[in-house]
Amino acid sequence: MKIIKTKSNLFDPIISSNKYVGHIKENERTVEVEPSLYASDADPSNSLNGQICGYELSLHKHDDIVDETSENIPFIVELINKQPIIQLKTHIDKLDCEIKQSYRLFIRAYDCANNNERRYSERASLIITIDDVNEFAPIFTHKNYLFKLHQDQNCLSCRVEAIDDDCSNIDNRVCDYQIQTSNVPFSIGSNGSISITTPLMNDTYEFDVVAIDCYPSSSDNDTKKISEPAKVTIKIIKSCKPTITDDYPTKSTIHADHTHIFDTLHVDICEETCAVENIIGTVTLDSNGIDSGCNLEQCSSINREYVLIPKDIDFNQAPQSRYMSFDGIKQTSIIQKKDFSGQLKNDFTIRMWMKHADEENDEKENIFCKTDE
Repeated sequence: MKIIKTKSNLFDPIISSNKYVGHIKENERTVEVEPSLYASDADPSNSLNGQICGYELSLHKHDDIVDETSENIPFIVELINKQPIIQLKTHIDKLDCEIKQSYRLFIRAYDCANNNERRYSERASLIITIDDVNEFAPIFTHKNYLFKLHQDQNCLSCRVEAIDDDCSNIDNRVCDYQIQTSNVPFSIGSNGSISITTPLMNDTYEFDVVAIDCYPSSSDNDTKKISEPAKVTIKIIKSCKPTITDDYPTKSTIHADHTHIFDTLHVDICEETCAVENIIGTVTLDSNGIDSGCNLEQCSSINREYVLIPKDIDFNQAPQSRYMSFDGIKQTSIIQKKDFSGQLKNDFTIRMWMKHADEENDEKENIFCKTDE
């Protein structure tokens, strides 16, 4: 008589779906899975072969691919009251959406048969997404902002910027900005642009702004996270035209050989709008009358003046002997030593007044003044 032994574990477990989607928040430990995760086995339910003993997670779908070690997978499937629950492994503190936002895994069920007879279901895909928790408040790109505006200029380029590092905020944007300082003539838009609301009267304005994120806080659904304030300084450059002011008298009497006439000069060069490379001063001698010119009474101090040829009080009645005729080449006027020794100091001035007739016999008067060092 021949006895044939038949294999008792005839059927593979069947998993409820070929695709699952899971979600878990950063601050939670249990994954919510859709559709519901379960498996069944056609073997007799009163035997170990017909019961589901567990679920296995892997990084690959096919058995012929050597799986990475399960330590790279932060999840494990626990059977609680015979219901499969995907949980975070006990040694992992929490997930971080800012580091990794999702896991692509595969899951399969296995029955309770002995290892050499154990059967497995087909692998189904499992994508677990880490849902962001509003952990971070916005941060300004600068702690201080400085804007310079010309008087009556619009504030078109005045804009502050903050970013939000929460992973669900893909473009790091924030949803609103607010000015915390009261009674300033500015407003701020949701994109950080600053506008002028009333005419600007002061030279400088300073105020604080804050940024507000786009998502409610996990601890209070009605509260959004607010950044630390950033300081904004707006400096007004008033319209300016370069001016020169001088306290020096319009007319002055010179009592010395040298005098400073620009010491009291003040030049407003409009530093904010004008870069001055050089300032040039021009002095024009005012010759108002025949006896002015060199200011004949003040060419030098009286105690240092030598009168070489006296000027007649009534020059029109001067004797003919006092007249001199010059051709500009040969004639000279000799000064007697009794009148002048001929010794000059380092600084000296020679001045002369003369009256003569031109080619048309019109009388002309000239003043000559020469200074040397």
